[in-house]
Amino acid sequence: EMVMLLEWWSGTDCTLYTDPESYHKYGKENAIVILNHNFEIDFLCGWNFCERFGVLGSSKVLAKKELSYMPVIGWMWYFLEIVFCKRKWEEDRKTVMQKLLNLRDYPENFWFLIHCEGTRFTEQKHQISMQVAEAKGLPKLKYHLLPRTKGFAVTVQCLRNVVSAVYDSTLNFRNNENPTLLGVLNGKKYHADLYVRQV
Repeated sequence: EMVMLLEWWSGTDCTLYTDPESYHKYGKENAIVILNHNFEIDFLCGWNFCERFGVLGSSKVLAKKELSYMPVIGWMWYFLEIVFCKRKWEEDRKTVMQKLLNLRDYPENFWFLIHCEGTRFTEQKHQISMQVAEAKGLPKLKYHLLPRTKGFAVTVQCLRNVVSAVYDSTLNFRNNENPTLLGVLNGKKYHADLYVRQV
């Protein structure tokens, strides 16, 4: 229903840019999807592409625990075996690993989404993130927060030999649009571009 809201109700255009050689594999293999986290509706655009490639019902995500308490969506995610974390690594490590290991036996092709930035991008968070990057001698990123690598490393470790690829993805909206869920509900049309590199 949420995908219908984006496509049919608001008429939002979602355009995919990718290597034609990779395109035919989408939806036919298990994959880890890494996506930037800049927008309120990036999850909706992600679901749009899952629907196109037939993996909407089997798409999974590493999400913060607070989302599991949201009416309807959070409850639905709980029953869809979404992996929730508290963002406290000492507490999360064992739980996240167990949930990921459960996916090894998943009977359908799935995409597992990680927002490696760990949180939504804001200018203030970006400044703090770049101070940390400078202190650690890491490259300064212009449009992204410093990635958090522990969740990604554990995901790859647990799903090794189960996933065929990592999809390095970046979502952006044309004309400096700042899309909101309220805008979608009000029928506002946005123009999303998703760039995917298969690794």
